[in-house]
Amino acid sequence: VNYQDFIKLVDVKIINHKNLNKEYISMPSSSKKKLSLFIQSVSNHTAIVRFSYTFFSSEQPFNFVDLKIYFDSKQVEIISSTKSKTNKIHKDLKNYHSERLSRWYKNYFVSHWISNCLQDGYSFNVNSEV
Repeated sequence: VNYQDFIKLVDVKIINHKNLNKEYISMPSSSKKKLSLFIQSVSNHTAIVRFSYTFFSSEQPFNFVDLKIYFDSKQVEIISSTKSKTNKIHKDLKNYHSERLSRWYKNYFVSHWISNCLQDGYSFNVNSEV
């Protein structure tokens, strides 16, 4: 589900080598918050993208979440998120079950977050480039 919603939010054609280090902006008419997409890395089968919001200031973005996209298996995974205790959680994990549960919560979060972005009218395509 995450991948299917992700490709509704982001036209995956813009995630390629020629767009590395490019930034894309989306701001629906119903919101004053800009959502930025930054393409950090791209390989044949994966990509890493960063989403940032302008929550508090129209000029200063707040790095929100980094996602790894798996094109071949059609999956999306959180690799880091700001203002979370993920580093502490990872250090404190004592067994495999806890780690799996942590991944499940992250994937659950991604699913809801992408759905909310779509509901709020955010989207990225070639015309969103800054």
